Amino acid sequence: MAPFGRILLPVDLSERSLDSARQAEVLARHFHSEVTILHVVDPHEQEFGRFEPGGVKAHELEMLLARDFTEASISRLVRDGNPAREILDFAEANRVGLIVMASHGYGPFESFLLGSVTAEVLRDANCPVWITAHTRPGPPPMFRNVLCAVDLGPGSENVVNWASQFAAAFAARFSVLHVLRSLESGEQPDSPDEWLSQMDREELGKLKRKLGKEDQVFFVGGSVPQAVCHRAKDIHADLVVIGRSPKADDVGTARTTSFEIIREAPCPVVSV
Repeated sequence: MAPFGRILLPVDLSERSLDSARQAEVLARHFHSEVTILHVVDPHEQEFGRFEPGGVKAHELEMLLARDFTEASISRLVRDGNPAREILDFAEANRVGLIVMASHGYGPFESFLLGSVTAEVLRDANCPVWITAHTRPGPPPMFRNVLCAVDLGPGSENVVNWASQFAAAFAARFSVLHVLRSLESGEQPDSPDEWLSQMDREELGKLKRKLGKEDQVFFVGGSVPQAVCHRAKDIHADLVVIGRSPKADDVGTARTTSFEIIREAPCPVVSV
């Protein structure tokens, strides 16, 4: 698992960025992480992007930091520029282990589905990105069930490693899901290997040997986003882990699939 030595928390002082701050606090306390809170002022969006230190949301954020981040080392940074670029540059230059941010925006296009900043960070970041699209009201999250969805591409082993180590850190139940799109929705194959290519079977073998338990790997047919989100709801997942290393012939589809999972999942999603 990538180290949690430093967590980057980009905020725009919206209600959703306050939700992402609450998630970051749980992680920072558990992993004893340093947290950098970054607010970027886009000079091209003066009316909506200007940082207002005396604003209501800024006050709420300061209260949250003072109340909940008592065991974390925190630094605050305000920069001018393109928000996505500033987030990505800071993460790379400072060896950030995890970016925790909210999703923003709605609509039929990718940039509106997540918000253009979130979509760009998710696409280009060199470290895992934790998206708090859906947060539950009430006490901070307790991670009891972690679901990892893999496409059995070359990056699957890295995704499973990250997810399994995260689950172990919280003593959470852990399972892996692969969706067979050639099967009918919801169908569970008796012999999954019959539906896999030789390369997929080889990758699956690596994962099973690493996990040590075949009963942690599940197969189901249908649409990938629907199947993943349905499984997450069934097991009451507290976190869904997905990959950002799609198969070479499926890059565009994989990106759209990731965004749909983030939008529909009943819990936060981390893209590794």
